[in-house]
Amino acid sequence: MAEVKQATDWVEQLVELHVLAENGDAEAARRAADWVAEDPAAHALWTSVERDCDRLRRPESRG
Repeated sequence: MAEVKQATDWVEQLVELHVLAENGDAEAARRAADWVAEDPAAHALWTSVERDCDRLRRPESRG
């Protein structure tokens, strides 16, 4: 995934992969899994995004 980080804003790219993977895109899920497996910064961001999404899905978080 080093080429992705060089070519684009890596945070936006990873969040886009997360959205696509969450919506059933198997290729995006595979690419994200490969990326977070080899890049600690990407893994940390992925975990943070997952935590935020989980929090937003909880009924009590929707006022």
